[in-house]
Amino acid sequence: MRLGFSIIFLTFCYTLSSQNNLDFVNISVSDETKTQEITGGFGSELAKKVSFVNFNGFITNEFFIPKEGPTTFDNHYFNLFFSSQLNDNIFIEAQLEYEHAGKDIDLRYAYADYKFSNAFVIRTGKFLVPAGVFNEYKYPEYISKTVSRAWVNREITPSAWAEVGIQLRGTVKLNNINPYYSIYAVNGLHGEPGVDIRSMRGNDRDSKGGNTNKALGGALGLRNSRLNAALNYYSGKYTADNVLNLEIYGASFYYTASKYSIWSELHKAAQDNYTTDGEIITNDKLGFYLQAGLFVFPKLESIIRYDQIDFEQEGANNRKRWTFGLNYHLSQTAVCKVNYEIINTDLDSDTDELIGFQLAIGF
Repeated sequence: MRLGFSIIFLTFCYTLSSQNNLDFVNISVSDETKTQEITGGFGSELAKKVSFVNFNGFITNEFFIPKEGPTTFDNHYFNLFFSSQLNDNIFIEAQLEYEHAGKDIDLRYAYADYKFSNAFVIRTGKFLVPAGVFNEYKYPEYISKTVSRAWVNREITPSAWAEVGIQLRGTVKLNNINPYYSIYAVNGLHGEPGVDIRSMRGNDRDSKGGNTNKALGGALGLRNSRLNAALNYYSGKYTADNVLNLEIYGASFYYTASKYSIWSELHKAAQDNYTTDGEIITNDKLGFYLQAGLFVFPKLESIIRYDQIDFEQEGANNRKRWTFGLNYHLSQTAVCKVNYEIINTDLDSDTDELIGFQLAIGF
């Protein structure tokens, strides 16, 4: 298997190097020596060879007032994007996350794209999983419509969810709507038996006794300038013994017009677990949301969302929530949000309430 993979990898690299529209220069050892300088390093040398690197990011500051408990400020995100287009075929992008005023620092994704054509793009590295439109295209706070993410986007498709692996993706341009697809193999989610899905993220490398099975998945969708609708699927072993399986599948629908928008996602997970007798059972987890937005004034947008999450196992924290919000758009990538949430849980007969404020700016 290793020999076969090596042959495939070398063939792929040779294919890239043989593309007619790539300009490669043969550099001898003496040529490389000439580039060495007393000052600077690898970065300054690359700056001489790469024409342009983009530097962008977004910041969010939040304030929450719960029905019970302390109020709190949070510098939730200061995230940085780095991207570069080397030529018509090669694209690079990465996102560095600085969360909760520096408490959490992480490389959310870092990948390279090689485009043979619009219908055939190979993506390698750590990339956002195409598990719903929200995870891949909508999750940054300056784009999303509410202060808090829907539970389904946290506990079933755990946005922002990135995996290390390889992906084949592409789109076909038709008259009014464009079909697109993605197929991938990744290291996959990994955790103890029965653990919640969100805590399984971060399996950036399969090694030393951990789960060595690769997870497989993909998405199939349709989109144009206003619509994005997709189906997605994921499957892989998630425990170190390579026995228990996790499947996630769902559907997404997004439509945005000049004055209104409709967003909706439904995802279901089938997660294997052990009983006290050592038998394997499958616990189902289902979540969805339906959200609508309407501009009541040119810069003022009203939002309403209903979301719900249900777990099959006994004593689970099944919940329902209504969210009402107003968003004031300071610019195309800057928005002030205020949300009022009404939360009902199966474990508590009392209704919980939360008021949240957020300033989100993309720069």
